[in-house]
Amino acid sequence: LKPDRYHPLYSTKAIAYPYQTYAATLSADTQESPIKNVNVDWRKMELSWESSRNFSEYKCIIMDRGMEYIDTEVNSPLCSFPAELHMPMHKGLTFVIEVPNTNISKQCSFLPGGMKGSAIENFSCVIYNIFLMNCTWQAGRDAPADTQYFLFWQKSR
Repeated sequence: LKPDRYHPLYSTKAIAYPYQTYAATLSADTQESPIKNVNVDWRKMELSWESSRNFSEYKCIIMDRGMEYIDTEVNSPLCSFPAELHMPMHKGLTFVIEVPNTNISKQCSFLPGGMKGSAIENFSCVIYNIFLMNCTWQAGRDAPADTQYFLFWQKSR
C-alpha cells in the first residue's frame, strides 16, 4: 500500500505508532446499498465512495468508540474531515455515510489490530533546528518480510 493512494475499507495495512504497530482491518456492512467502494485517504483525511444512484446530498459521520463524532454534509461522494482529528484511532473508528430523507446508509469500521511480534522496535526521532525531524525504527522481530510501516505526524493540542 502506498501512503498517497486511496485504500479500500476492507483491506489490511500496518500503521506505525511510536511504540505499537497495528494491522488495520477495515470492514463494511453486508446489507445491499447503492453506496459501494468506500475508501479513506488518511493523508488527506478524506472519505470517498461510489454510488449506483445519483443523490444530491450525503451526510458523513466519523465516530470513535466512545460515541464522540464529527459529521458533515456534502453534495458529492467525498467528505473531508479536519486534519487535526482529535479521536483515539487506536481504539477503532466507525464511518457512516447517510443519504438524508431516505433509509439509505453505509457503515464501515476501522478496527486496528496487530500481529504479535510485528510492533516496531528501537523507535526514535531526532529534531534538527526545529525544522527537520528524522525518525528511525526497526521492523518487529516476527513481522513478515513484506511488512510496510508508515509514520503519520499530527500536531497535538
